[in-house]
Amino acid sequence: MSWLLPEHTWSLLCRALARVPGLADRAMLGRTAGIIRAVLNEPAERAAAIACDLQAAVYELRMQNLRAWRPGGWRPNIALDGEDHLLRARARGKGAVLWVAHFAFNSNITKIALHRRGYPVSHLSRPEHGFSKTRLGIALLNQVRCIPEDRCLARRIVFDRSTPQGAMRAMMRRLQAGDIVSITAGAWEGTDLAEGPLLGGRLAVALGAPRLAALTGAELLPVFSVRDPKVGFRTVIEPPIALPAGRRPEERCAAATAEYLRRHEYWVRTFPDQWRGWKEWRRA
Repeated sequence: MSWLLPEHTWSLLCRALARVPGLADRAMLGRTAGIIRAVLNEPAERAAAIACDLQAAVYELRMQNLRAWRPGGWRPNIALDGEDHLLRARARGKGAVLWVAHFAFNSNITKIALHRRGYPVSHLSRPEHGFSKTRLGIALLNQVRCIPEDRCLARRIVFDRSTPQGAMRAMMRRLQAGDIVSITAGAWEGTDLAEGPLLGGRLAVALGAPRLAALTGAELLPVFSVRDPKVGFRTVIEPPIALPAGRRPEERCAAATAEYLRRHEYWVRTFPDQWRGWKEWRRA
């Protein structure tokens, strides 16, 4: 379907599939809808629709991954906003850390948008990035997603749980060379997390991005990539998050996390059906 159907039909098809009984995890959708209803004060029917549309966005992401294998690849329309923040960061000579918000389409869209503008990006990745968490799936199936993404990257830095310091050293080398490192915001790796307020509740995120920026002096730039019907997709690079000197490292990272989550509020409220953090959100 990803090879044969016109791209403008994907959204409608995936929204229909997300509503097929037995296809998606209905219990998970129900939990997500309950959180959305409580946080956004939406009627139950509207909250359920948002949860289903989020699941549909995940299905559509898979279609994007597979379309990239068709001759000619996948060539979406993407607007890149806030590029001046990245240019100023690179002009300082210390590189930039892109802290990419976990929205449904960020994985493909952010990489493509920056690649088209000629930026060398090194991306931190998990071994399980893709479709499977099994050893065989990581070795074979996940390459279906990773190989097309790698065409838009200078390099993929894979986090090794047995020697996690190796990924940090590799990212520091890239920043010292004045390059760009991207890290998706989440709480998937390690125990070094910080919680911050978001939408009346709390969300935990890993501290790798602010810690890396603090260690190297690189700018810490929040990035939000969403589907925007006006242009197709949009990647927005926001102004840097300050990491003021004179404070303890954990205080600097906690303050950066709070500011990062504060900036999330607009994007989550505007695109609730694309934010993949609902299941991690906790009541205060």
